[in-house]
Amino acid sequence: MTKVKIDFTSKITQGKDSETFKKTADGELVESAGNTRVSYLEDGKIPVKILIKVGNVIIRRGTDRNNYSQLHFVVGERKDCRYVAQGYQMDLKSTTEFIKFFPKNDGSRELQIEYNLYSGLYLIGNYAVTLIFT
Repeated sequence: MTKVKIDFTSKITQGKDSETFKKTADGELVESAGNTRVSYLEDGKIPVKILIKVGNVIIRRGTDRNNYSQLHFVVGERKDCRYVAQGYQMDLKSTTEFIKFFPKNDGSRELQIEYNLYSGLYLIGNYAVTLIFT
């Protein structure tokens, strides 16, 4: 287990509107059998777990089974995703444009994901997420 600092940037585009969020957190990174697992607390209280495999990423964010989100990304595939709030579930689908996970020259690592999120046939938005682990 390696302690890491996480710099998180998320750009969300919905129709003609676009917004960018930036956050930082302290977390842990574990590598085993070719997989990378990252965990941290968003805003100091919301647990986030990320499983990174080659071409496959799962992000789970939340505190309990009544309040969480789980997003699944595989390039070129439509994957099931879920948001649960106050016990009410919304099933979504993701289509992933690309996933890149690579070491940088300064010794840190960067994860980039670009994806679209759908509710049924309706596009909710386009997302570009970058996480840098230092």
